[in-house]
Formats: sequence, C-alpha cells, structure tokens
Amino acid sequence: MKTARYIPSQIWTIAQIDTGNAVFVRAEDSNLVLPVYVSESDTQCILVELTHILAPRPMVHELLLSAINALGGALERVEIYGIRSGSYLCRIVLVRDRKEFCLESRPSDILCLSARTDCPVYVMDEVFAKNGIPAERVSGDSAQSVSAPEFSGAASLLKKELEEAVDREDYENAIRIRDLLAAAENSPLSADTKHTPEDMC
Repeated sequence: MKTARYIPSQIWTIAQIDTGNAVFVRAEDSNLVLPVYVSESDTQCILVELTHILAPRPMVHELLLSAINALGGALERVEIYGIRSGSYLCRIVLVRDRKEFCLESRPSDILCLSARTDCPVYVMDEVFAKNGIPAERVSGDSAQSVSAPEFSGAASLLKKELEEAVDREDYENAIRIRDLLAAAENSPLSADTKHTPEDMC
C-alpha cells in the first residue's frame, strides 16, 4: 500500500478568473500550483489576512483560533488530502496534550487559517498530480493576480468586488467590503495590526 506523501505549500496568489475567484497554492521548490475556487466573501477574508488589514470585527477563523488556544490546544497544520466529486477534502490538525485531533473543513477555512498563522498548507502529492498546473498558466487578461505583499493589488480587487456587489444590489455585502476598504486605508499593514485573543473579549 502506497504511503501518502504531503507536499508543504503556501498561498501564492489570488486571481479573478472567468468563473470567479481562485486561490493558487504553490508547492515549495516547485513551479506547480493548485487552483482552489472560493466564494467572494471567502476571498475577502483571505485578502484581509494576506495584507494584514485590521478587519472591523474578528472573523470566524479568528474566533476558532481563540477557542482552540483557550482550550489548551494549538494549530499544528492544515491539509488538502484528497478529491471527491470535484471538491477538495481538507482538514485542520490540532494538538492538545501531545495528541492530534483532525477536524474536517472547507478549503476556504484552511486557507484563511494558513494566511492568518503563516502555516504551510500540506497537499497530498496525488492531489497536485491530478489538479496541479504550471504557474505560468496563471496569467493573461482573465487573471488579475494579487500576491501576499501587494497591498495595492488587494485593494483594487476589493474595490472591484465592491462595484460588482453594488451592481447586483447586494448591499449587505457591499457594506462589508466598504468597511474592509476603509480599514485598509487606515491600516499600517504590519503584522502587529492583527487581532489578538484579547481583542475578541
């Protein structure tokens, strides 16, 4: 029986493509990237973490991390361990009292946690073999990339999503995006602008 091999990877870029938003996870020391398609709201959460914007309110994954810490646990890693019916199978691996606990999760959740904590995303090699693509293919007019350090690109993507939300008359989402942009304009974009567990009390 073949032993599963996991490849340490990092969020490489976020792009708007014809079918929506995609987060591209890049394998370490490789030119191979894995596209992970996420919703508009999940894209905003990941952008907030990658650009160190201080969000107006703590987000769900921040509350999860706070709860894990309060219970004496720690985030060990996040994994993409398979594909089923076209969807990635993902899990969060926690450690408490030297024991590992696995929580099944959505792809967007593990990406938010990875961006928040800078922990690698461990991807099973078979997943990369099946869905991985060369990084050079992530280009062209249909892909507007935003890599982690490019705050101006992140702000541009948020502004575009704000315009689209208004066009759809999705005013609740538009207000949330507007607040994120306002926070971004007032943020020094440094790691110390992140929420701490004390901020959530």
